[in-house]
Amino acid sequence: MKRINKKTVWGFFCCLALALLVACTEEQVETTGSIYGIVNDATNGEPVPMAHVSLNPGGKATNTGSDGRYEFLNMEPGQYTIQISKSGYVTNTKQITVVAGQQASGDMLLTSEQQEADIRIDPTSLNFGTTQDELVVTLTNQGNAATDWALELGENPWLSASLLSGNIAAGKTQSIIFSVGRDKLSETKNVKISLSAFGNSYTISVSCAPVNAKSEMSVTPTELDFGAGETEKAITIKNTGNAILNWNVSGITEACLSVSAEEGSVEADGSKVIKVMLDRSKLTSDLNTSFIISDGIKEQTITVKSSKAVAEMVISPSALDFGEESTEKTFTISNTGTAELVWNITVPDGTGVNVSETSGVTAPQSSKQITVTLDRAMMTEDLHTSLEISDGSRKETVTVTAIKGSEIAGTVVTQGLYTYYKFDDNFEDATENGIDGFGTASPTFVEGVTAGSKAVKFSKTGNSTFVVSKPIIDSRQMTISFWGKDFEDGHIFHLSSSIRSEAMFTLSMSNGALKFLVTRYNNMYQYSNLPAFVHPTLTDGKWHHIALVSDFEVTTYSTITTTLYVDGQEVYTLTEDANHFSENGGSQSSYDTGTSFTMGGSLQLNKSMTLTGTNMSVDNFRVYDTRRLSASEIQEIYNAKQ
Repeated sequence: MKRINKKTVWGFFCCLALALLVACTEEQVETTGSIYGIVNDATNGEPVPMAHVSLNPGGKATNTGSDGRYEFLNMEPGQYTIQISKSGYVTNTKQITVVAGQQASGDMLLTSEQQEADIRIDPTSLNFGTTQDELVVTLTNQGNAATDWALELGENPWLSASLLSGNIAAGKTQSIIFSVGRDKLSETKNVKISLSAFGNSYTISVSCAPVNAKSEMSVTPTELDFGAGETEKAITIKNTGNAILNWNVSGITEACLSVSAEEGSVEADGSKVIKVMLDRSKLTSDLNTSFIISDGIKEQTITVKSSKAVAEMVISPSALDFGEESTEKTFTISNTGTAELVWNITVPDGTGVNVSETSGVTAPQSSKQITVTLDRAMMTEDLHTSLEISDGSRKETVTVTAIKGSEIAGTVVTQGLYTYYKFDDNFEDATENGIDGFGTASPTFVEGVTAGSKAVKFSKTGNSTFVVSKPIIDSRQMTISFWGKDFEDGHIFHLSSSIRSEAMFTLSMSNGALKFLVTRYNNMYQYSNLPAFVHPTLTDGKWHHIALVSDFEVTTYSTITTTLYVDGQEVYTLTEDANHFSENGGSQSSYDTGTSFTMGGSLQLNKSMTLTGTNMSVDNFRVYDTRRLSASEIQEIYNAKQ
C-alpha cells in the first residue's frame, strides 16, 4: 500500500481553504437602486404628512408619513420623475437619476397655494329712476379664501343698504338690498359708493331722481366703431329739459377703454362733449362691449366696437427670373394693414442666392425693397428655388429661377473676346470658341483672385507650362489681359513661329520690369538692347492686373505700339520697329507665322540666352484678337476682378 505524502495533503487543504476564503469575501453585485426623500413646507420647513408621491415611468405611488418621509426600493437604474401633490399646496416635480447600488435623494419642498378672494359684483350700476325704491346687488366670491367685506355709502342720507359688512366664503354668494328715500331728495343724484374686500376696492354707481325731475337727456351717437385704426371718438350729452342734468358713466369693463370724464352736469338746453379713448396697446382681440350713461332717470347704452390692428403683408413680384446673365433683382414687401409688420426671409442654402436683409419691421402703409443677388459661380445647373417670407402668421414665397448659361455669363467686356482661361481646376477655354489648352510638368491650381476661384501656379524647378496648340496672340491689333502674382525675372509667355520654331510675342520680366517683344528678330538678337516697360512694383507677392494693348501700323506706320496697363491704370507705352514689307507672312515675317502659345517654363531665345521659368501664378487670362480695348474697358475688367 502506497503511503500518502504528507506535504501533498497539506498543500491540498491549503488551496481548498484559500478558495473558500475568496468565495466568502466576494461582494454580491447590486443591480437596483433606491429613492429616499422627505417633503417639507417651503414656508416654515415643517414636514408635510400624507402628501401624494407618484413616480414615472413605472406608475408607482405612495404617501409621505407623519414625518414627511417616503421611499421607493428596488428601482431599476435610469431617469425618473417624482411628482408630489397635496391639497392646499402647489404640485412640485423633480428629475431623479437612479444608479445601481446607490440611494438617490428625493427631498422636495411644497409651497402653499396663494389664498385669495376674488369678488364679483353684479350689477355694478343701480338706477332707481323716478319710481324704483329697492334694487339688489349680488356678491360672489370666485376666489379660494373667505374674506370680510365692508360697504361705504358716503354722505348720502337718501341711500341705505340691508348689509353694511359681512364675511363671504370661497365660492359663495350674498345679496345686498339697496333702498332709497325720495323724501330726502331735492334733485337727481349720481353717486359712487365703494365696497372693500381682501384689500381691494370696488365701485358701485347709484343714480336716483325725485318724482318731479324735469331734465331730459339725449346722447349721440349711441354706437362707436373704432375700426382698425382709430383711437378716439366723441359723444355729446344734451339736456333738453328745464332743470340741471346730472349724469354719470358706468359699466366700463375693458382696460383698453376710457372716457375723458366719468360724471358731470349739463345746464338746461345745454350740452357736453366727452371723449371715448381706445388704447390699442391693450387690445388683445376684436372689441365688442358697452357702457352706460345715466342721469338717474334714463340709462343710455353706448356700444363700442373695434377690430384689432393687424398687419397685411403683400409681396411683389412673386417671381424673379435671373435668366442667363443677371446677378441682381429686387422685390418689395408692402404693409397695407394698420399694425407694424414684422417679417423674416428664409434663404435656401447652397444656391448662391442672397438677400440684402433677412428680417425687418415695416410700418403700416409702408414698404421695403429687398435686393436679391445671385452668385453664378455657385450654379452647377439651372436654378429653380424660392425665398420664404413670413410675418409669423402666414407665409409667402418668391420663386427664383436662373439659367446656367455659358461659362462667360456675367463676364464683363465680352465683345471680341477670343479666348478666356479661368483656370478653375482646368485649362479649358470658357468662350464658345473652345480653344482649350493643357498643362505640362504638372502646374498646380491654387486660390485665385476672388474667393472660391482658382488660378494656375507654375514651378520654376519643375519647369511646368500651360500650352495652347493654336497661335492665340498672333494678331496685328489685340489685347491681352490677365492677373498675376509672385512675378520674378524670367519667362512669362511666348508664341512659337512656324519658322524654325523661333520665339515671338514674348512677355518676360527683366530686372523687375516687364518686357514685351513681338518680332522674331528682336527676340533673337535685340532682347538685351531693347527697353522694358516702366511701371509700379509687381514683385510684392500681391495679385496685379496686367493688360497689353498692341497694334502693328494702326497707330504708326512700320511700328508695333504696345501700351501697358497695371491695375486698371495706363502706365507706359513702348514702340518696336517692324518693316512694313517684311511683315507680310513671308520668311522674314513674324505676324501670321504663329503655331502654338506657351505660358510658364523656360525659353531659349538663342544659343547664348535662356529666360528661366518662374514660380508665378496666373488667373483669368484673356485674349481679344481683333480689338484694342479702351482704358475704361480695362478699368471695368480690373474692378470686376475678372
